[in-house]
Amino acid sequence: MGALNGVKILDLSWGIAGPLGVMLLAEQGADVIKVEPPGGDPFRAYSGYAVWNRSRRSVTVDLKSEAGLEAFLHLVDESDVLVETFRPGVTSRLGIGAEPMLARNPRLVYTSCPGYPEGHRHAPRPGYDALIQASSGQQWEQPGWRLGPIFLAMPMPSMGAAFLIPSGILAALIARERTGRGQHVRTSLFQGALLYSTQIWQQVEKAPAAFHDLMGKSYPPGVHQQFLFECANEEWVHTSVMSGLTPTRSQDALLGLDDAPDPFAFMALPPEEREAFTQRRRAAYKTHDRAELVANFQAHNHAIEAVITMEEALGSTGHPHPQLVANGMVATVEDPELGTTTQIGVPINLHGTPGGIKGPQPMPGQHNTEVFGALGYSDTEIHTIAGAVV
Repeated sequence: MGALNGVKILDLSWGIAGPLGVMLLAEQGADVIKVEPPGGDPFRAYSGYAVWNRSRRSVTVDLKSEAGLEAFLHLVDESDVLVETFRPGVTSRLGIGAEPMLARNPRLVYTSCPGYPEGHRHAPRPGYDALIQASSGQQWEQPGWRLGPIFLAMPMPSMGAAFLIPSGILAALIARERTGRGQHVRTSLFQGALLYSTQIWQQVEKAPAAFHDLMGKSYPPGVHQQFLFECANEEWVHTSVMSGLTPTRSQDALLGLDDAPDPFAFMALPPEEREAFTQRRRAAYKTHDRAELVANFQAHNHAIEAVITMEEALGSTGHPHPQLVANGMVATVEDPELGTTTQIGVPINLHGTPGGIKGPQPMPGQHNTEVFGALGYSDTEIHTIAGAVV
C-alpha cells in the first residue's frame, strides 16, 4: 500500500509540470483521475506524455456543457486534490475556479500552476516553457556556442514547477490534518525557473575582470566546460578540481606535467597564459587510456568520471543496464499505443510504503464508465458528459 493510498486527485493539467508532478504522487499511491476534454488532451502527441501521464485513470468531460459540469462537480465532491494549469481566468469562465470549488468542498486542496504567478505583469500572456525561459533570464545565463541568449534544451521552468506542485500539495494535505480545511495552493512555471536560478545566479562585487572571464556564462565557455577532457580513443572525462577533495597528487603531476602551477595560481594567470597551458594539459590527456586514467585519478583522491552516452547510462534499447533495473530506476511498461517501452522508474523510494507504476498512460476516456458509472450515471448520460467524442 502506497504512502498516499486513499488520496484522490483530479488532474486537469497539461504540458510538463502538472502531469509529471502529479505522476510523482500517483506512484506513491494516490488515486489520480485525468480529466480530459472531448477527444483527449491535445498535448498527447508529445512523446513525454507516455511517461508523465501513466499511473492514472482517464475520463473525458465536456466542461462547457451542463451535464459535463455537473458530473465534474460530483467528482470534486469526492476528491482531496484538484490540479489545474490553465491561464488565469479560464477556470472562472468554466465555473470551476478555486473559490467556488473550495466553497463546495472545504477540504479540497486546489492547486494552480499557470505560466506566471498571480498578479505578475505577464500573467495574462501565454505561459509556455520557452517563453518563460526568456522572461526569467534563464536563456541569457545559459552557456552556449556563441554570445547572447541560448535556448535551453532542458525545460527548466517546467521541471522546477514539477517539484513545486507535489511539494505544495503535500504541505497543504499535512496542514489539513491540523485545520480540517483545504486551501488554494499556487505556484507557476516562472517560480519553477527561479527555483533553480536562486542556486546558480550570483553577482560578485568588486571582482577583477579575470574572474568574470573565468566564470562567464556564455561564449567563450565558462570554467566547468573547461574541465571536460578528451582521452585516447576519442573518449572523454570530466575532472572536478573544485570538488573540495584533497588530492595526494595533482592532476598535472598524474598527467606528467610536473612544471604546472597549482590550481589557485592557475586561476590567477592572465587569460592567454591559462589558455596556453590548457592546450598542453589537453594534449597530455589524449595520451592516456580513459579507464586507467580514471582509476589513477580516483586512487589519488580526485573527483572524476567518464563522460558516457545515454545509451551507455541506460543500456541499449530494450536492454536496460542491470544496475538500474536492480535500483528500480528503469522499468518496462506496456503502452497501449507504443507497445513495449523502457521508462524511468519511481524516483522516490519509501521502504515502509513503497510506491510503484500503476499502469501506462490511459487512452482518452478509458475509464469513463468505471468512474462515472460508480456515481450512478447511465451509459447514455456518460456519453453526454464526455461530449461528442468518447
